[in-house]
Amino acid sequence: MDSSYSLEKEKHYVGETITPQRDDNDTLSAMVLGFNVVFPVVLNAAIELKLFEIIAKDSDDGGFMSAFEIASKLPTKHSDVPNRLDRVLRLLASYSLLTVSTLTNEDGRMVIVYGISSSGKYFVDDENGDGNLASFASFSCHHTLSGMWLNFGEEIVDLEIDMHKKVHGKSLYEYMEKDLEMKQAFNKSMSDISSIHMKRILEIYTGYEGVSTLIDVGGGNGQSLKMIISKYPSIKGVNFELQQVIENAPPFHGN
Repeated sequence: MDSSYSLEKEKHYVGETITPQRDDNDTLSAMVLGFNVVFPVVLNAAIELKLFEIIAKDSDDGGFMSAFEIASKLPTKHSDVPNRLDRVLRLLASYSLLTVSTLTNEDGRMVIVYGISSSGKYFVDDENGDGNLASFASFSCHHTLSGMWLNFGEEIVDLEIDMHKKVHGKSLYEYMEKDLEMKQAFNKSMSDISSIHMKRILEIYTGYEGVSTLIDVGGGNGQSLKMIISKYPSIKGVNFELQQVIENAPPFHGN
């Protein structure tokens, strides 16, 4: 009896401890993740409309701008544009790409204004050498890739499948040989990401000192190699790539 009683009590206790409790934060988190497909689309729209550039360059002293002020910089002057923009800006701010503040205008009304955050600066045209991620975000939303994202589950379970070839009849790299716009977008996105990574690597890594020859296998347009040789001009650099990649890679000075 004692043994049975103890077991029943233990089962009852365990059952109580694993009973899930609803947490509003968990609910909100699940909702955000469930609708997360919206964010890259909105980010791409912001990049296409150059919202980050407008805020960074047209605001006074790199400060803040309201949705109405930003809308005034766009070619379309529809009366509802500021309202639509404000919804976009609020979403970008929720992902910490923009900062938010309030100002009181001349008639005493409070206005929400937006500025560029330290993360958001990576989506502004690169003028200070910090790097730019806008090209990669836009490439990720390229219409050619949409079919792949929609069938990604099949890609996971089928190890032999080439999803891009299944959707478009050609592998990604074969397709880009015919679609020059997509090819240029891909090359720029890879180059911009390489610049961000390599800039930081060269600040802290000293392993290239004393290297006489450096071969970058699959180096794309040679951006990483270019940055390394710019700091270590005695290195002989070799960019080992496919012929069609090398033919379109920009030339640069160095060994």
